[in-house]
Amino acid sequence: MKRTLALILSVLMLIGLLAGCGQGEPTDVEPTKAPEIQEPATPKPADEPEPEPEPEPSTGIGPDMLLLPTMQGMSDKWTGSWSDYGGIVRMMLFSRLLRLDSDLNPVYGDLAKEWTQSDDGMQYTFTLHEGVKWHDGEDFSADDVAFSIKTALKASQVNGVIKTALSNIKGAAEYMADDSKTAADDLEGISVDGNVITIDMAKPTGTFLLALAQFNIFPRHKIEGLDPLTLNTSEFYDWPIGTGPYKITEFVPNDYALLEVFDDYFGDEEFQIKQVKLTQMSEADYATRALSDEVDFFQTNDLATAQAALQNPNYEAFYTDIYFIRYLMWNSYGPKGEGNDLFSDIRARRALGHAIDRQAIIDNLMPGQATLTNSKVPASMPYYNDEVYELTYDPELAKQLLEEAGFDFNETVKLACYYADQGSADLMDAIVAYLADIGVKAEWILLTGDLVSQIYEVRDYHMIYAGLSAMAVEEAYNGWYSPTIGTSIAGSIYPTDYPGLDALLEELWVTTDPDRRIEVIKEIQKVETEEMLWNIPLFALRNIQVFNTARVNLPDELVLSNEWSNYERYLHKWTINAAE
Repeated sequence: MKRTLALILSVLMLIGLLAGCGQGEPTDVEPTKAPEIQEPATPKPADEPEPEPEPEPSTGIGPDMLLLPTMQGMSDKWTGSWSDYGGIVRMMLFSRLLRLDSDLNPVYGDLAKEWTQSDDGMQYTFTLHEGVKWHDGEDFSADDVAFSIKTALKASQVNGVIKTALSNIKGAAEYMADDSKTAADDLEGISVDGNVITIDMAKPTGTFLLALAQFNIFPRHKIEGLDPLTLNTSEFYDWPIGTGPYKITEFVPNDYALLEVFDDYFGDEEFQIKQVKLTQMSEADYATRALSDEVDFFQTNDLATAQAALQNPNYEAFYTDIYFIRYLMWNSYGPKGEGNDLFSDIRARRALGHAIDRQAIIDNLMPGQATLTNSKVPASMPYYNDEVYELTYDPELAKQLLEEAGFDFNETVKLACYYADQGSADLMDAIVAYLADIGVKAEWILLTGDLVSQIYEVRDYHMIYAGLSAMAVEEAYNGWYSPTIGTSIAGSIYPTDYPGLDALLEELWVTTDPDRRIEVIKEIQKVETEEMLWNIPLFALRNIQVFNTARVNLPDELVLSNEWSNYERYLHKWTINAAE
């Protein structure tokens, strides 16, 4: 079965890649041009001045212009930058207090030239650069930082790790609960003295500096008076300004935007690329654009898209390890919440992991892109626990576990998937085949439309193929905290009365010592895999970053990292090769 299925997967992958490449094939043949017809010149009177020559039509692409896609979801407005906080364009437009290295450690200053942290993690001070300007020429101040934090505490669309870290500032809980308070009011834990901002905590927070390195600072004079609950759709995103090294100079909604180097940028770096053009395109357009050399960089998790772009020899793909895992997520209430749960026994859930040859799937469908994991943490992370229960491929053990669990082999397992790419379809077909090999009937459906409703309200499945990207490990596990799961969206599919992770999560939240954090996270993975296993881990996906290396020169010191984060990209050292 294993050898036969591997062959099937190989054929499916080839079909998928060919389908992904069907939008356009590269060609070396230039189209034949019609000969130009020269009209005879008409003599002009001697006293009529010669007209100014008409300007050549512009292609919209300058010799030193970096070509990028618009940010995901960008249309008539720019996309929000507190819920989605990272990426190369946000690094260009905005600044943060700190900046991350390639391992996502907050070690570089950004708006903050100096900072200190007390030994107990209860106080932080940030000394900011002086003379910083917003893109509209207004002066930046520490008050902008304080105002941004207070607005984010009231805002509805803020990344969970950032929101949790900020909510642990002294007085933040009371401030958030008081509807009469606005960002113009004082917050007990934040004080400003000139270019120094001091933050006192209600309790220590292990992700606080990480959060501040991801949190984009906005200008008070632009967001004051806007409703924090609707900030993402407010007028601020008609033409957002920051203090970053590039500013917006032109924006045509649903078409393109132009950025230029900001002459008053506070950093000492001299940026070599002076212009950036963002062109409206979806992921489905990336390969076609690459075949025409119309994009210099894009990131994707879809191998077929990257492979299609690489048909143009000017492009090169790089794999980067990020916190992005794929797994089967258990619906403990059964399809439609009607109680027909075939996997209430952990042995039945564990059997699924043993039934699927995950390595064969990786080798055939995503070679080089995926790595095995046995928990909700990618194996590439420094806090991955490689000593937890291992979901080895063992179909005989899978059958034994199902029999011990009293599994009903007459029932059909309903699987679901919300990824619409061909690779995911091939993977789901493979899982169905593997389950059939151990005597389990299964079928799968593709969810479309309102996915939140389909997953958490309709929930017509036993298991769903799902994915998770995370800034910090808390995002992966906080949803299983029993005091709050019953009031969260996760409570509609997971059990709400399991307290086994509560003490570990509570310790993780207040632990600032890096070594102890790793110990706690490893213990969480042990409980996850040995006692609950509510998700059956499949693999971690590496992000694919594709560059037109014939046009773009990247600096030697650049170590590519999570594109969704605000890590040091050395953008000032990027250069564009002159057109031939």
